[in-house]
Order: sequence, then structure tokens, then C-alpha cells
Amino acid sequence: MGYFTPFVAPRGKDGGIDIIAYRDQLGTVSPRIKVQVKHRQVSATVEEIRQLMGLLQKDGDVGIFISTKGFTPDAKTTARNSHVHVELIDLPRLIDLWQEFYPKLSDKDKSRLPLLPIYFLAQQ
Repeated sequence: MGYFTPFVAPRGKDGGIDIIAYRDQLGTVSPRIKVQVKHRQVSATVEEIRQLMGLLQKDGDVGIFISTKGFTPDAKTTARNSHVHVELIDLPRLIDLWQEFYPKLSDKDKSRLPLLPIYFLAQQ
């Protein structure tokens, strides 16, 4: 998507932020994006959304919460009504975004989640 990612957390404790992304290399141009990623079998809760919101301290900070199992209704409501911008991304939307931006990714990034096109013969 054209963002610089100076920080991608290793596995383990990360202080609530898994990725930090900037529009410019120094992080001086808004938005500055802080991403939390959860890959598990339960939906993300309102408490988790609030924790991310608490880390959005500067003007221009945007939060993205990615949860492969989706979000509880309260979590969705909290993000929608928040005074800070928190974008919620579930697994289907993450896959859509990955497919959309895949051609623009570096080979290193493509190797993180490789895609292989499959073609079908269409009837006319």
C-alpha cells in the first residue's frame, strides 16, 4: 500500500503493537498507523479494541485491528463510535486487501503469504 514499516514485532509480547507504518520514511506525515494482529479462534473483544485505542496518543495516529476470527458486536460499536480512527479488518477483508495489493509487493513480502493464481475456462 506504499507505507514504510520500520517496526514489525517478532513473535511474543509486543506491547500491543505488531506493526508500525508511516507514509514517509521518518514518520512525519499523517497518518501514522499502529496495527494489532490476532490470529486465533475467538473474536476480538471490546477490551482489546480499547487497548489499541489507548496507544493512539498523537494527532494523526490511526489504529488497525486485524482479527482472523472477527469482532464481537461491542467491539464493532466501540470502534465505530471512537474519537480516534480504528479500522477493523476480519479475515475475508484481509484476504481481499492482500489480493488487491499483491502485485505491488516486494518478493520478500510476497513470501510471507504467497498466492498462486488459478484459472478457469469460462463459458460464453
